[in-house]
Amino acid sequence: MINLDQIVNTLGQLNQFKLSDEIPSSFIKLKEQGTNQATLAAKVHSLIAEGQLHNQSTWAAHMTANVSPQSLFGQILSSLHNGNLLSPELYPVLASIEQQVISWLCQLFEQQYGHFTAGSSYGNLEALWQAKQANPHTRIVYASNAAHYSVKKACQILDLDLRTIPFNSASQMNIENLHSACLAATPMAIVATAGTSTAGAFDSLDDCILLAQKYQAWCHIDAAWGGSLRLLPECDQLFGKYLAKADSLCFDPHKVWAQPKPSSILLYQQPMRPMMSIDADYLQQSPSASLTGSRGGEAFLPLWFSIASLGVKALREQSRLPIVQAQRFSEQLADRTTWPVHTSPSGIVCFETQKDLAHLVKLGIFSQAKIAHKDVYRAVFISSLVRSEELISHLEPYF
Repeated sequence: MINLDQIVNTLGQLNQFKLSDEIPSSFIKLKEQGTNQATLAAKVHSLIAEGQLHNQSTWAAHMTANVSPQSLFGQILSSLHNGNLLSPELYPVLASIEQQVISWLCQLFEQQYGHFTAGSSYGNLEALWQAKQANPHTRIVYASNAAHYSVKKACQILDLDLRTIPFNSASQMNIENLHSACLAATPMAIVATAGTSTAGAFDSLDDCILLAQKYQAWCHIDAAWGGSLRLLPECDQLFGKYLAKADSLCFDPHKVWAQPKPSSILLYQQPMRPMMSIDADYLQQSPSASLTGSRGGEAFLPLWFSIASLGVKALREQSRLPIVQAQRFSEQLADRTTWPVHTSPSGIVCFETQKDLAHLVKLGIFSQAKIAHKDVYRAVFISSLVRSEELISHLEPYF
C-alpha cells in the first residue's frame, strides 16, 4: 500500500535537494551492485500504483490527464526510434511527421510557424524572448493577476518589467485597466490567458490583440489549458475574430488531449528571429534558434499516432466531454447546495464551502485554491474517466 503522507513528506524534503540531505530508508539505494529483483519489483509496483491516481473516475484535483492507449503506443514508438532531429536529414520520416503535426496545429490556431517544447512554461519564455528581440525599446509586459506563474518567471529570466492587471468577477483580465495601463506606459508585450489555471477563465483575446496592435506591442496567448477548445465549433467565440493577428500562442496537448508529457507547442506568425550566432560545425544544418536542442519524436509522435489512428473527431470528443461533465457538476452543486459556485468555459469548477474537505483533497478528488483572496475548492475536468455524479456522491456527506 502507498503511504501518501510519507510520499508528500519525502517530496517536500527532495524539492530543494542538498547533498547533505538524508534519503529515506524506504528508497532503493543506488550502489555498485544492482538491487535484488524482489525489492525492485516492490518499488516498481508502488510507482505504478502511484501513477494510477489520475486514472480514477474521481480524479479532479489537478491538470494531469489519463494517457490514452494510442498516445502511449506513440510514446513507445518515440522511444524505439530515439532519433535526434538536430540531424533531420538522417530521419526523414520522423521529420516529415513533425512538420505534418505542426502544420495541422498552425491551421487550427491560425498561426504560420511553430515548434514543440517541453511545456508552456518554455513556450511563454520563448514567446517573450522573441517579443524582446522584436521590440527592444521597452521592457514592460502586461498580464492578468490570474496569469500563470511561468509568465512572471519568464520576465525574471529576461529582465522584463511585468505589470499585472486586476481581473474582474469572472477572473478575466480587466480590459479597461489594461487600456489605462497602456496609455500610461507603452508595453513591449501583452500576455492574454485562454484558460487560467485556477478558474479556467478566458481573457478577452480580441481586446488584448487589438490593444497590442494599437501600441505596436507583441501579443502572446497562453492557451496551455484552454487551447483544446479550439476544436469545438461551439467555443469559437472564446477565441474571437482576430486570432490570426496574435503574434504567438502556446498550447499543451498533454492536458485535455490525453498525451504523455512533454507535449507542448509554441506557434507564431513570423519566423523566429536569430537569438545568437550559432556555430555547430558538427551538424549539416544549423540548429533552430530556440530553447530546445536535441529532440526526437517524444513531443509529437503520441499526438500524431492518436490522430492518425482515431481521427480528429476523437480529439474533438475528448475536448467536449470534460466541458459537459463540468457543466453537470456545477448544476448539481447549485441544485443541492447554497454554496457559491464559480463556473468557467474550460472545464474547471470552483466552489466555496465552510465544510472541511481536506480528506477529499488528500484523495486527489479536489484541490484547494484562491479566487480574489477567497478560499475555494477546485474541480478540474480533464480526464475522460471523471464523472460529475461520482464527485457529487463524495460530497453528499457534506451537504
